[in-house]
Amino acid sequence: MSRLILFTNDYPYRAGDVVFVEKEIEALAERFEDVVVFCHARDTTGGMVALPPGVRFGGNLFEPAPEDAPRKLIEAGPLALLLQATWRELWSGRLLRNARLFAMGAKVGMTQAHRSAVREAIAGDRDTVAYAFWAMGGGLALPWLRGVSARVVRVHRYDLYEERAIGGYLPFRPFLFARADRVLAISDDAAQYLDERYPQVGGKVRVSRLGAYGPDQAPRRQRDAVRTIVSCSAVSEVKRVDRIRDAVLALHALDPSRPVRWVHFGEGPLFPQLRESVLSLPPGIEVDLRGQVPNATVSAFYETGAADAFVNLSASEGVPVSIMEAIAFDIPVVATAVGGTPEIVGPELRTGELVDADAHPDVVATALAAVLDAPSGTYAPRERWEAEYDARRTGARAAELVSSLADGRGRRRGRA
Repeated sequence: MSRLILFTNDYPYRAGDVVFVEKEIEALAERFEDVVVFCHARDTTGGMVALPPGVRFGGNLFEPAPEDAPRKLIEAGPLALLLQATWRELWSGRLLRNARLFAMGAKVGMTQAHRSAVREAIAGDRDTVAYAFWAMGGGLALPWLRGVSARVVRVHRYDLYEERAIGGYLPFRPFLFARADRVLAISDDAAQYLDERYPQVGGKVRVSRLGAYGPDQAPRRQRDAVRTIVSCSAVSEVKRVDRIRDAVLALHALDPSRPVRWVHFGEGPLFPQLRESVLSLPPGIEVDLRGQVPNATVSAFYETGAADAFVNLSASEGVPVSIMEAIAFDIPVVATAVGGTPEIVGPELRTGELVDADAHPDVVATALAAVLDAPSGTYAPRERWEAEYDARRTGARAAELVSSLADGRGRRRGRA
Protein backbone atom coordinates (compact mmCIF):
# COMPACT_ATOMS: atom_id res chain seq x y z
CA MET A 1 0.00 0.00 0.00
CA SER A 2 1.26 3.50 -0.84
CA ARG A 3 0.73 5.91 2.04
CA LEU A 4 1.10 9.66 2.42
CA ILE A 5 1.39 11.44 5.77
CA LEU A 6 0.28 15.03 5.15
CA PHE A 7 1.12 17.72 7.72
CA THR A 8 -0.95 20.91 7.55
CA ASN A 9 -1.55 23.92 9.75
CA ASP A 10 -5.36 23.76 9.93
CA TYR A 11 -6.83 21.44 7.32
CA PRO A 12 -9.23 19.64 7.61
CA TYR A 13 -10.57 22.31 9.99
CA ARG A 14 -12.29 25.12 8.13
CA ALA A 15 -9.95 27.91 9.23
CA GLY A 16 -6.62 28.90 7.72
CA ASP A 17 -5.06 26.78 4.99
CA VAL A 18 -8.13 24.78 3.97
CA VAL A 19 -8.46 26.89 0.81
CA PHE A 20 -4.91 25.92 -0.19
CA VAL A 21 -4.88 22.25 0.75
CA GLU A 22 -8.23 21.55 -0.89
CA LYS A 23 -6.62 22.43 -4.25
CA GLU A 24 -4.28 19.43 -3.91
CA ILE A 25 -5.91 16.87 -1.64
CA GLU A 26 -7.99 15.07 -4.26
CA ALA A 27 -5.04 14.77 -6.62
CA LEU A 28 -2.94 13.39 -3.77
CA ALA A 29 -5.67 10.90 -2.91
CA GLU A 30 -5.64 9.67 -6.50
CA ARG A 31 -1.92 8.89 -6.32
CA PHE A 32 -1.78 7.32 -2.84
CA GLU A 33 -3.95 4.51 -1.58
CA ASP A 34 -4.01 5.96 1.93
CA VAL A 35 -3.60 9.62 2.97
CA VAL A 36 -3.38 10.46 6.68
CA VAL A 37 -3.69 14.13 7.63
CA PHE A 38 -2.17 15.64 10.79
CA CYS A 39 -2.74 19.31 11.51
CA HIS A 40 -1.55 21.88 14.05
CA ALA A 41 -4.79 23.83 14.38
CA ARG A 42 -5.38 26.45 17.05
CA ASP A 43 -8.93 27.28 15.92
CA THR A 44 -11.22 24.28 15.60
CA THR A 45 -14.52 26.07 16.27
CA GLY A 46 -15.63 26.00 12.63
CA GLY A 47 -15.64 22.23 12.45
CA MET A 48 -14.16 20.12 9.67
CA VAL A 49 -14.67 19.93 5.95
CA ALA A 50 -15.58 16.61 4.34
CA LEU A 51 -12.56 14.49 3.48
CA PRO A 52 -12.28 12.87 0.03
CA PRO A 53 -12.31 9.06 -0.26
CA GLY A 54 -8.99 7.59 0.76
CA VAL A 55 -8.18 10.48 3.13
CA ARG A 56 -8.46 10.15 6.90
CA PHE A 57 -7.74 12.45 9.82
CA GLY A 58 -4.86 11.39 12.07
CA GLY A 59 -5.21 14.07 14.71
CA ASN A 60 -4.56 17.65 15.76
CA LEU A 61 -0.95 17.84 16.96
CA PHE A 62 -1.54 21.26 18.51
CA GLU A 63 -3.59 19.70 21.30
CA PRO A 64 -1.31 18.67 24.20
CA ALA A 65 -0.92 15.04 25.16
CA PRO A 66 0.73 13.22 28.09
CA GLU A 67 3.33 11.76 25.72
CA ASP A 68 4.67 15.29 25.02
CA ALA A 69 6.73 15.36 28.24
CA PRO A 70 10.41 16.12 27.42
CA ARG A 71 11.54 12.94 29.21
CA LYS A 72 9.54 10.95 26.65
CA LEU A 73 11.79 12.31 23.91
CA ILE A 74 14.99 11.01 25.48
CA GLU A 75 15.60 8.15 23.07
CA ALA A 76 18.63 7.39 20.94
CA GLY A 77 16.97 8.28 17.62
CA PRO A 78 15.55 11.71 18.55
CA LEU A 79 18.71 12.68 20.44
CA ALA A 80 20.87 11.81 17.42
CA LEU A 81 18.70 14.01 15.22
CA LEU A 82 18.86 16.83 17.77
CA LEU A 83 22.64 16.67 17.69
CA GLN A 84 22.56 16.87 13.89
CA ALA A 85 20.22 19.85 13.95
CA THR A 86 22.27 21.63 16.62
CA TRP A 87 25.52 21.07 14.74
CA ARG A 88 24.09 22.39 11.46
CA GLU A 89 22.67 25.43 13.23
CA LEU A 90 25.99 26.10 14.93
CA TRP A 91 28.01 25.59 11.75
CA SER A 92 25.77 28.00 9.83
CA GLY A 93 26.34 30.69 12.47
CA ARG A 94 22.66 30.84 13.40
CA LEU A 95 22.59 29.10 16.76
CA LEU A 96 24.25 31.44 19.25
CA ARG A 97 22.06 34.45 18.51
CA ASN A 98 18.87 32.37 18.19
CA ALA A 99 19.36 29.61 20.75
CA ARG A 100 16.01 30.14 22.48
CA LEU A 101 13.95 30.14 19.27
CA PHE A 102 15.88 27.15 17.97
CA ALA A 103 15.16 25.20 21.16
CA MET A 104 11.46 26.11 21.07
CA GLY A 105 11.10 25.09 17.44
CA ALA A 106 13.02 21.86 17.96
CA LYS A 107 10.81 20.94 20.90
CA VAL A 108 7.65 21.48 18.84
CA GLY A 109 8.98 19.49 15.90
CA MET A 110 10.29 16.62 17.99
CA THR A 111 7.05 16.46 19.95
CA GLN A 112 4.94 16.33 16.78
CA ALA A 113 7.09 13.60 15.26
CA HIS A 114 7.07 11.58 18.51
CA ARG A 115 3.27 11.39 18.76
CA SER A 116 2.15 7.78 18.81
CA ALA A 117 -0.48 8.41 16.12
CA VAL A 118 2.22 9.74 13.78
CA ARG A 119 4.59 6.88 14.48
CA GLU A 120 1.83 4.32 14.04
CA ALA A 121 0.86 5.82 10.70
CA ILE A 122 4.46 5.61 9.51
CA ALA A 123 4.93 2.08 10.84
CA GLY A 124 1.93 0.89 8.87
CA ASP A 125 3.72 1.10 5.52
CA ARG A 126 7.40 0.82 4.65
CA ASP A 127 7.12 3.21 1.68
CA THR A 128 5.39 6.05 3.53
CA VAL A 129 6.03 9.53 2.10
CA ALA A 130 5.77 12.53 4.44
CA TYR A 131 4.63 15.86 2.96
CA ALA A 132 4.65 19.07 5.00
CA PHE A 133 2.43 21.64 3.33
CA TRP A 134 4.22 24.37 5.30
CA ALA A 135 7.76 24.71 6.64
CA MET A 136 6.43 26.03 9.95
CA GLY A 137 3.50 25.08 12.18
CA GLY A 138 2.45 21.57 11.28
CA GLY A 139 5.52 21.19 9.09
CA LEU A 140 8.05 21.43 11.92
CA ALA A 141 7.74 17.68 12.44
CA LEU A 142 9.13 16.80 9.02
CA PRO A 143 12.91 16.61 9.64
CA TRP A 144 12.41 14.74 12.92
CA LEU A 145 10.44 11.90 11.36
CA ARG A 146 12.06 8.49 11.26
CA GLY A 147 11.09 5.48 9.18
CA VAL A 148 9.67 7.32 6.17
CA SER A 149 10.74 6.63 2.61
CA ALA A 150 10.91 10.30 1.59
CA ARG A 151 10.23 13.79 2.93
CA VAL A 152 8.73 16.70 0.98
CA VAL A 153 8.25 20.26 2.24
CA ARG A 154 6.42 23.15 0.58
CA VAL A 155 7.47 26.76 1.27
CA HIS A 156 5.34 29.88 0.80
CA ARG A 157 6.03 33.28 2.39
CA TYR A 158 5.91 33.41 6.19
CA ASP A 159 7.67 30.05 6.39
CA LEU A 160 10.43 31.02 3.94
CA TYR A 161 11.50 34.68 3.97
CA GLU A 162 13.44 34.88 7.24
CA GLU A 163 13.86 38.66 7.19
CA ARG A 164 10.07 38.90 7.52
CA ALA A 165 9.89 36.47 10.43
CA ILE A 166 9.69 37.50 14.08
CA GLY A 167 13.24 38.17 15.17
CA GLY A 168 14.44 37.56 11.61
CA TYR A 169 14.75 33.84 12.26
CA LEU A 170 13.06 30.56 11.33
CA PRO A 171 14.18 27.49 13.28
CA PHE A 172 16.56 24.80 11.99
CA ARG A 173 16.34 25.67 8.28
CA PRO A 174 19.68 23.98 7.38
CA PHE A 175 18.57 20.78 9.14
CA LEU A 176 15.10 20.88 7.58
CA PHE A 177 16.35 21.31 4.03
CA ALA A 178 19.11 18.74 4.49
CA ARG A 179 16.57 16.14 5.63
CA ALA A 180 14.07 16.95 2.86
CA ASP A 181 14.20 14.94 -0.36
CA ARG A 182 12.24 17.57 -2.28
CA VAL A 183 11.36 21.22 -1.63
CA LEU A 184 8.34 22.69 -3.42
CA ALA A 185 8.57 26.44 -3.97
CA ILE A 186 5.44 28.35 -4.94
CA SER A 187 7.32 30.81 -7.16
CA ASP A 188 10.54 31.35 -9.07
CA ASP A 189 11.40 34.03 -6.51
CA ALA A 190 11.07 31.49 -3.68
CA ALA A 191 13.21 28.97 -5.56
CA GLN A 192 15.93 31.58 -6.10
CA TYR A 193 15.77 32.59 -2.44
CA LEU A 194 16.30 28.97 -1.40
CA ASP A 195 19.20 28.44 -3.80
CA GLU A 196 20.97 31.59 -2.64
CA ARG A 197 20.63 31.00 1.09
CA TYR A 198 20.62 27.27 1.70
CA PRO A 199 23.22 25.02 0.07
CA GLN A 200 21.35 22.08 1.58
CA VAL A 201 18.61 22.39 -1.09
CA GLY A 202 20.95 21.79 -4.01
CA GLY A 203 19.03 19.94 -6.72
CA LYS A 204 15.95 19.40 -4.55
CA VAL A 205 13.89 22.49 -5.37
CA ARG A 206 10.96 22.32 -7.78
CA VAL A 207 8.61 25.19 -8.58
CA SER A 208 5.08 24.03 -7.80
CA ARG A 209 2.65 26.90 -8.03
CA LEU A 210 -0.49 27.22 -6.00
CA GLY A 211 -3.65 27.63 -7.99
CA ALA A 212 -7.24 28.76 -7.95
CA TYR A 213 -10.44 27.45 -9.44
CA GLY A 214 -12.28 29.57 -11.94
CA PRO A 215 -15.41 29.58 -14.06
CA ASP A 216 -15.67 27.77 -17.38
CA GLN A 217 -16.02 31.18 -19.00
CA ALA A 218 -15.20 34.64 -17.69
CA PRO A 219 -18.25 36.78 -16.93
CA ARG A 220 -19.03 39.69 -19.20
CA ARG A 221 -17.68 42.89 -17.66
CA GLN A 222 -20.30 45.47 -16.73
CA ARG A 223 -19.30 48.90 -17.97
CA ASP A 224 -20.94 51.79 -16.15
CA ALA A 225 -20.09 55.18 -14.69
CA VAL A 226 -19.00 53.75 -11.33
CA ARG A 227 -15.47 52.32 -11.31
CA THR A 228 -15.41 49.30 -9.00
CA ILE A 229 -12.14 48.36 -7.30
CA VAL A 230 -11.98 45.10 -5.33
CA SER A 231 -9.46 43.71 -2.84
CA CYS A 232 -9.35 40.52 -0.82
CA SER A 233 -6.96 39.90 2.08
CA ALA A 234 -6.54 39.98 5.81
CA VAL A 235 -6.54 43.48 7.25
CA SER A 236 -3.10 43.30 8.80
CA GLU A 237 0.14 45.23 8.89
CA VAL A 238 1.78 43.25 6.08
CA LYS A 239 -1.27 43.46 3.79
CA ARG A 240 -1.43 47.29 4.08
CA VAL A 241 -5.10 47.60 3.21
CA ASP A 242 -5.00 51.17 4.52
CA ARG A 243 -2.86 52.04 1.48
CA ILE A 244 -5.65 50.84 -0.78
CA ARG A 245 -7.92 53.31 0.96
CA ASP A 246 -5.41 56.09 0.22
CA ALA A 247 -5.07 54.99 -3.40
CA VAL A 248 -8.85 54.97 -3.87
CA LEU A 249 -8.94 58.52 -2.53
CA ALA A 250 -6.18 59.54 -4.93
CA LEU A 251 -7.98 57.85 -7.85
CA HIS A 252 -11.12 59.82 -7.11
CA ALA A 253 -9.08 63.03 -6.96
CA LEU A 254 -7.84 62.45 -10.54
CA ASP A 255 -11.42 62.86 -11.79
CA PRO A 256 -13.98 63.72 -9.07
CA SER A 257 -16.79 63.54 -11.61
CA ARG A 258 -16.41 59.76 -11.89
CA PRO A 259 -17.61 57.80 -8.82
CA VAL A 260 -15.42 55.10 -7.31
CA ARG A 261 -16.63 52.03 -5.45
CA TRP A 262 -14.21 49.99 -3.33
CA VAL A 263 -15.26 46.52 -2.17
CA HIS A 264 -12.99 44.70 0.30
CA PHE A 265 -13.29 41.08 1.44
CA GLY A 266 -11.51 40.00 4.62
CA GLU A 267 -10.83 41.26 8.09
CA GLY A 268 -8.11 41.07 10.70
CA PRO A 269 -6.47 42.92 13.60
CA LEU A 270 -6.56 46.32 11.85
CA PHE A 271 -10.14 46.02 10.60
CA PRO A 272 -11.64 48.37 13.24
CA GLN A 273 -9.15 51.13 12.30
CA LEU A 274 -9.89 50.63 8.62
CA ARG A 275 -13.63 50.83 9.20
CA GLU A 276 -13.16 54.08 11.11
CA SER A 277 -10.84 55.60 8.50
CA VAL A 278 -13.22 55.17 5.55
CA LEU A 279 -15.88 57.27 7.29
CA SER A 280 -13.95 60.42 6.37
CA LEU A 281 -13.84 59.74 2.62
CA PRO A 282 -15.58 62.38 0.48
CA PRO A 283 -18.79 61.97 -1.52
CA GLY A 284 -18.23 60.12 -4.75
CA ILE A 285 -16.43 57.26 -3.02
CA GLU A 286 -18.48 54.27 -1.89
CA VAL A 287 -16.79 51.75 0.43
CA ASP A 288 -18.18 48.28 1.04
CA LEU A 289 -16.21 46.39 3.68
CA ARG A 290 -17.61 42.87 3.47
CA GLY A 291 -15.45 41.37 6.24
CA GLN A 292 -14.69 37.66 6.46
CA VAL A 293 -16.86 35.70 4.05
CA PRO A 294 -16.71 32.21 2.47
CA ASN A 295 -14.59 31.93 -0.65
CA ALA A 296 -17.75 31.11 -2.60
CA THR A 297 -19.12 34.56 -1.74
CA VAL A 298 -16.09 36.23 -3.29
CA SER A 299 -16.45 34.11 -6.42
CA ALA A 300 -20.14 34.95 -6.62
CA PHE A 301 -19.29 38.66 -6.57
CA TYR A 302 -16.76 38.19 -9.37
CA GLU A 303 -19.38 36.28 -11.35
CA THR A 304 -21.54 39.41 -11.51
CA GLY A 305 -18.90 41.12 -13.64
CA ALA A 306 -18.98 44.18 -11.40
CA ALA A 307 -15.25 44.28 -10.58
CA ASP A 308 -13.23 46.50 -12.92
CA ALA A 309 -9.84 46.04 -11.22
CA PHE A 310 -8.28 44.14 -8.35
CA VAL A 311 -5.65 45.71 -6.11
CA ASN A 312 -3.05 44.26 -3.71
CA LEU A 313 -0.54 46.53 -1.96
CA SER A 314 1.11 44.04 0.40
CA ALA A 315 4.59 44.61 1.77
CA SER A 316 5.44 40.93 1.36
CA GLU A 317 3.91 38.07 -0.60
CA GLY A 318 4.55 34.62 -1.94
CA VAL A 319 2.23 34.56 -4.93
CA PRO A 320 -1.21 35.76 -3.77
CA VAL A 321 -3.99 33.25 -4.35
CA SER A 322 -6.37 36.21 -4.23
CA ILE A 323 -4.76 37.49 -7.44
CA MET A 324 -5.06 34.03 -9.03
CA GLU A 325 -8.77 34.07 -8.22
CA ALA A 326 -9.19 37.55 -9.71
CA ILE A 327 -7.46 36.76 -13.00
CA ALA A 328 -9.47 33.55 -13.31
CA PHE A 329 -12.46 35.88 -13.72
CA ASP A 330 -10.47 38.05 -16.18
CA ILE A 331 -10.12 40.94 -13.71
CA PRO A 332 -6.96 43.01 -14.32
CA VAL A 333 -4.71 43.71 -11.32
CA VAL A 334 -2.61 46.48 -9.80
CA ALA A 335 -0.14 45.15 -7.24
CA THR A 336 3.15 45.81 -5.52
CA ALA A 337 6.26 44.18 -6.97
CA VAL A 338 7.09 42.01 -3.95
CA GLY A 339 7.94 38.31 -3.61
CA GLY A 340 6.54 36.28 -6.49
CA THR A 341 3.88 38.82 -7.49
CA PRO A 342 5.83 39.97 -10.60
CA GLU A 343 5.46 36.39 -11.87
CA ILE A 344 1.71 36.83 -12.11
CA VAL A 345 1.16 40.59 -12.56
CA GLY A 346 2.62 42.87 -15.21
CA PRO A 347 1.88 44.49 -18.57
CA GLU A 348 4.08 41.97 -20.41
CA LEU A 349 1.91 39.22 -18.91
CA ARG A 350 -1.20 41.18 -19.90
CA THR A 351 -2.54 40.81 -16.36
CA GLY A 352 -2.22 44.38 -15.08
CA GLU A 353 0.32 46.83 -13.70
CA LEU A 354 3.02 46.64 -11.03
CA VAL A 355 4.02 49.44 -8.67
CA ASP A 356 6.99 49.71 -6.34
CA ALA A 357 6.61 48.23 -2.85
CA ASP A 358 6.43 51.72 -1.30
CA ALA A 359 4.67 53.49 -4.14
CA HIS A 360 2.92 56.75 -3.25
CA PRO A 361 -0.90 56.61 -3.40
CA ASP A 362 -0.81 58.95 -6.43
CA VAL A 363 1.36 56.43 -8.29
CA VAL A 364 -1.03 53.59 -7.42
CA ALA A 365 -3.97 55.73 -8.50
CA THR A 366 -2.31 56.44 -11.85
CA ALA A 367 -1.77 52.70 -12.38
CA LEU A 368 -5.39 52.00 -11.48
CA ALA A 369 -6.59 54.68 -13.91
CA ALA A 370 -4.44 53.15 -16.66
CA VAL A 371 -5.99 49.73 -16.07
CA LEU A 372 -9.54 51.05 -15.79
CA ASP A 373 -9.30 53.19 -18.92
CA ALA A 374 -7.28 50.79 -21.08
CA PRO A 375 -8.71 49.94 -24.51
CA SER A 376 -10.45 46.59 -24.74
CA GLY A 377 -7.96 43.76 -25.27
CA THR A 378 -5.03 45.52 -23.58
CA TYR A 379 -5.18 43.05 -20.72
CA ALA A 380 -6.12 39.37 -20.89
CA PRO A 381 -5.52 38.14 -17.31
CA ARG A 382 -7.54 34.95 -17.66
CA GLU A 383 -5.07 33.67 -20.26
CA ARG A 384 -2.32 33.74 -17.64
CA TRP A 385 -4.54 31.86 -15.19
CA GLU A 386 -5.28 29.19 -17.77
CA ALA A 387 -1.58 28.75 -18.53
CA GLU A 388 -0.11 28.77 -15.00
CA TYR A 389 -2.63 28.96 -12.15
CA ASP A 390 -5.62 26.74 -12.94
CA ALA A 391 -5.89 24.61 -9.77
CA ARG A 392 -6.84 21.55 -11.79
CA ARG A 393 -3.33 21.63 -13.23
CA THR A 394 -1.34 22.94 -10.27
CA GLY A 395 -2.82 20.37 -7.90
CA ALA A 396 -2.01 17.53 -10.26
CA ARG A 397 1.57 18.76 -10.68
CA ALA A 398 2.10 18.97 -6.92
CA ALA A 399 0.71 15.47 -6.43
CA GLU A 400 3.04 14.12 -9.13
CA LEU A 401 6.07 15.78 -7.52
CA VAL A 402 5.18 14.25 -4.15
CA SER A 403 4.17 10.80 -5.34
CA SER A 404 7.17 10.36 -7.63
CA LEU A 405 9.28 9.92 -4.49
CA ALA A 406 7.25 6.89 -3.40
CA ASP A 407 9.66 4.47 -5.04
CA GLY A 408 11.58 3.03 -2.11
CA ARG A 409 14.52 5.38 -2.63
CA GLY A 410 14.51 6.23 1.05
CA ARG A 411 15.08 2.58 2.00
CA ARG A 412 18.18 2.41 -0.18
CA ARG A 413 19.62 5.36 1.72
CA GLY A 414 18.55 4.03 5.08
CA ARG A 415 15.45 4.71 7.13
CA ALA A 416 16.78 7.06 9.80
